[in-house]
Amino acid sequence: MSQVLRRSRLAAGVLVLAITLVACGGDDDDAGGNSIQARAAEFSFEPTSWTVNAGEEFSIEFTNGGAIEHEWVVIELGEDIESEDEFAEDKVLLEIEAVPAGESTTEPFTIDAAGTYQVICAVPSHFNAGMEGSLTVS
Repeated sequence: MSQVLRRSRLAAGVLVLAITLVACGGDDDDAGGNSIQARAAEFSFEPTSWTVNAGEEFSIEFTNGGAIEHEWVVIELGEDIESEDEFAEDKVLLEIEAVPAGESTTEPFTIDAAGTYQVICAVPSHFNAGMEGSLTVS
């Protein structure tokens, strides 16, 4: 086999390996579900549901795309509320407090217990106006 043919085959093999690594590599968002994003506006979250793995640290990037401050609050499992009148700080599992309009923050969290958790904006009148979502921990 000629030297040129061997080099061509070697180059082709390296190229196939590189393409495979790029295609399978991905980032942490796809591979481990370790990062989620939420955007708040008046008066909703986008998306309205998120999924993370139990017992693994995840980061939430919370962006306030609205004109007033918003929060991202996870209610303790089994403590869901139906109206703002039922809200109490002792029902809060995780909280990103009062992010000003146009700003973002990223916070790390870990939730050990699997289940579906209620997510709300705890700024007065925002939950009653519809700011609610769900966080599934599997």
